[in-house]
Amino acid sequence: MFTSIYFTNMENIERRTHPRTNTEYVTVEIYISTLNTMPPEVKEICSVLDLSESGMRFEADKFFSRGQLLRLTFLLPDSIVIIRTDAIVIHTEKNHNDNEIGVQFKNLGLAEKKLIRHFVEKSLQNKSQPQ
Repeated sequence: MFTSIYFTNMENIERRTHPRTNTEYVTVEIYISTLNTMPPEVKEICSVLDLSESGMRFEADKFFSRGQLLRLTFLLPDSIVIIRTDAIVIHTEKNHNDNEIGVQFKNLGLAEKKLIRHFVEKSLQNKSQPQ
């Protein structure tokens, strides 16, 4: 298993167990599920900044709280499979007029993990090849 540790300051220790890649042309629909709104209401459609098989970082107009549970729906480039999963907000950061939100996937299916892993590996491989 691959684990990277980055020290950003003494209080923030970041641990990654899966490689991630920057993304282009990937959007994610963010849903908020409450007892009063069934089916869940679409909160926002956001641009994905980076993606790994364990989570993603996206840019949002709205603010999401650390620990907040979200439902995500997205489609990878060159794929016809819609990925739906729950996620928990791990990180939030204000960036100019937007919010950068980092989430960790919860209950992501094995087939979806494989699709994301393949996408990340292919993307990283393409970036490492000379142009």
